[in-house]
Amino acid sequence: MDTITEKAYAKINLTLGVRAKRPDGYHELDSLMQTVSLHDTVTVTRAREVTVLSSGMVLPYNNTLRKAAALYEAYTGRGALIRVEKRIPAEAGLGGGSADAAAVLRALDRMYGETDRSTLNDIALKVGADVPFCMHGGLCRAEGIGEVLTPLKGMHLDLVIAKPEQGVSTAALFRALTLPREMPDTAGAMRAIGANDAETLGKLLVNALEEPAVALVPEIGKLVSRLKDLGAVGARMTGSGSAVFGLFRSAEEARHAAANLKDETFFAEACETV
Repeated sequence: MDTITEKAYAKINLTLGVRAKRPDGYHELDSLMQTVSLHDTVTVTRAREVTVLSSGMVLPYNNTLRKAAALYEAYTGRGALIRVEKRIPAEAGLGGGSADAAAVLRALDRMYGETDRSTLNDIALKVGADVPFCMHGGLCRAEGIGEVLTPLKGMHLDLVIAKPEQGVSTAALFRALTLPREMPDTAGAMRAIGANDAETLGKLLVNALEEPAVALVPEIGKLVSRLKDLGAVGARMTGSGSAVFGLFRSAEEARHAAANLKDETFFAEACETV
C-alpha cells in the first residue's frame, strides 16, 4: 500500500483524578478515558523524507505528527508524506495532537510493518503520555501518567462536546495545581458503565482539574452549567480543558443541545462513543 488514511479520534475523560506529584515532575493520574466520534483525518503516503501538511489549523513545525514519524524513521529509515485535516480543537483536553500521532503510527505500521508492538508502544509514549491510549482507543482506565492502560467494555454514550474560544495551557494548569484534590469514584463509574446506566454515570463524572481550570478560564464553568440547563444528565471538563462535554439521554437531545450552543461557543458538536 502506498497511501493509508486513518481517523484520529478525540478522547474525553469521563473521570480524572490526580493522586500525587512524582519526583520527575509528572503527576500520577487515575482516569476513565473514552474515544469519541469527533476526529481528524490523517493520510500517510510512502516517501523518502518526513513531510507534514495541515489543513483546518496551522500547526507548529515540531508537531506531534512529525515527532511520531521522525521517531519511526529513526528506527526503520522509512519516511512519509503526512496530510492531516484538523477538526479537533487545540488546547481543549481532547487529545487531538495525541490522536494524530497515534494515527500516523498506525498507518506507518500498516504500510511498512517494520517494528514490533512493543517498539511501536515505546515510540508512542515518547511522543506523549496519551498517545498509547489513542493507539488503543475505546474505553480504558488510565493510570500512571496515562500510559498504564486497562481496557474495559464500554457503553454507547450520546454526547455534546463544546469549547469556549480561550484554551488552557496544560503546563500552566499543572504548575498551579495544589494537592490533594477530589478523587473520582472510578469503581462506581465502571459499575454504571457495566450496567448501561447513563443517569448514574452522569452523577459520577469528576475532573480534579476542572476547578483550577475554571479559575483560569471562567467560561468553562459557565459552559458546564449551560449543558446541564440543556438537559445533560452530567457535564464536565475533559482533560486539562478548556473543552467540556455533556452526557445526554439520546442522540436527538444531544443534537438539539449542540444546535443551541453553536452561537455561544467557539466549537460545539454532538458526537458518540466509538
